[in-house]
Amino acid sequence: MKKLLPILLSILLLSGCGQKPFFGVSTEEDNRISITADRAPKDSAGIGYLTVSENEQIVIDAAGLNGDGRIRCRFMRGVLGSDDFPDEPLYETTVSGGDSSSFTTEPGEYTVGIIADSKVTGSALIFAEPADEMALLGYTPDSLIGSWSEKIAGRGYITIAKASDDRYNVQVNWGNGASEMYVWTMTASPAASNILHYDDCRHSIITFDEEGSDTETVKYENGTGEFTLLSTNELMWQDDVEEAGKDSLFVNEG
Repeated sequence: MKKLLPILLSILLLSGCGQKPFFGVSTEEDNRISITADRAPKDSAGIGYLTVSENEQIVIDAAGLNGDGRIRCRFMRGVLGSDDFPDEPLYETTVSGGDSSSFTTEPGEYTVGIIADSKVTGSALIFAEPADEMALLGYTPDSLIGSWSEKIAGRGYITIAKASDDRYNVQVNWGNGASEMYVWTMTASPAASNILHYDDCRHSIITFDEEGSDTETVKYENGTGEFTLLSTNELMWQDDVEEAGKDSLFVNEG
């Protein structure tokens, strides 16, 4: 039995038995906030501090968190405990495990409250980095919201609507004559201040008969691609599967 004890103890340690759930938030010396978790329950919370310089954006990288985990980040301008510390956050967002989010803000010191919106395991980072040119011009992923029509022939239409803090519902309709419509539907998330990326596209063809009834044929699912804002009035679509939006520009319909 004595010989078996070390083996049993090793098994217990490897399996995590006896370990309590953990949710840690720490401010690193290199101006990063590190979040680590092990089966941390919902509403676990911590505070970190971040300094943002001129022409920088804040990035929340949750690539290391479990896929069904979510963290809510509340950015308060100033240092907790100071006389002018605000009552409400300047910015608040929820980021899912495996995703990232970024936004531009005024330079200064920030107190960041991080709250688990669901059970979380893994790691995440919050840090400041130089903002891209579009971000410096004031563009955000919300700038892509709206209706867009293909610039030359006007047969293609893109509709982008916000679903949550970091998700957008997108549908592309492209007419192919009076009896046929190509349809792409997807949810997208920010990849930059002016880019939405998707990896769940469903492409189908809707065919109409003479009586007005329609038939749907699914061509593929889980397609990937991006929508890129080039200016206030121009949008580009890159479809990775069939290059459907290649060389096409879409203009804002307002």
